[in-house]
Amino acid sequence: MNTKIVITGILKDNDEFLIVKRNENDDLYPGSWEFPGGHLEIGETLKDGLKRELYEEIGFSEEFDPIITHYYDEIKNKDNELSHNLELDFIINVNKSSIKVVLSNEHCDYKWVTRNSDLLDDYIKDKLSNIN
Repeated sequence: MNTKIVITGILKDNDEFLIVKRNENDDLYPGSWEFPGGHLEIGETLKDGLKRELYEEIGFSEEFDPIITHYYDEIKNKDNELSHNLELDFIINVNKSSIKVVLSNEHCDYKWVTRNSDLLDDYIKDKLSNIN
């Protein structure tokens, strides 16, 4: 069985969250807003993978203590092959005034938004529903 682990960092400052916009020419969800993150690489711990992804995607290099806030766990059978998809979302409390976002080539914009922002789709809003 193929296992794919996706980790995302939800940077939070009071009632605002950092989201990034995928490039319009991206193969997967072009132009959509999301939280920074990506796939865990072989040999990485969750925290090391999250640190790497946050640095690669937004230039974030501060020390942090991530708290798991949401997960998605699914096994699919596609073409008679099982695939395990696991997504883990982590809250990282920050002071946004000290964050200097440097976007990777994967993204074209970023914003700090509230949980009811029109930029967020229902899937992203659901991820925020249990965060205080």
